[in-house]
Amino acid sequence: MNENILRRNIARERKNQSMTQEQLAEFSNLTINYLSKIERGVAKRVSADSLFKISHALNISMDSLFTDHITSTYKVYKGPYQRQLDNYFSTLGFDKTEKICKHLLMILELSSNN
Repeated sequence: MNENILRRNIARERKNQSMTQEQLAEFSNLTINYLSKIERGVAKRVSADSLFKISHALNISMDSLFTDHITSTYKVYKGPYQRQLDNYFSTLGFDKTEKICKHLLMILELSSNN
């Protein structure tokens, strides 16, 4: 594994998405210390599971971490806050998600009328 390409691609894609290391750590369920070590190239070992979590959090294919061509796994870019909401909604049932979405839409409509 070429660690230079790996660390460069993770840092570059994170920055391209205006994501902090703290946000990537949260979205990938890894520690900020570990992510920092990966990006600096000082992590002793990087597991396939960690690479999967990072690629999923960045919405890129896992093999993109090792090449010069980033391949998005989604056609629509989602920012860090939208992905955070998606993660939250995925833990709720359909009815609760719909109820929250209804209230969010009401708030957005009220704020656009002001």
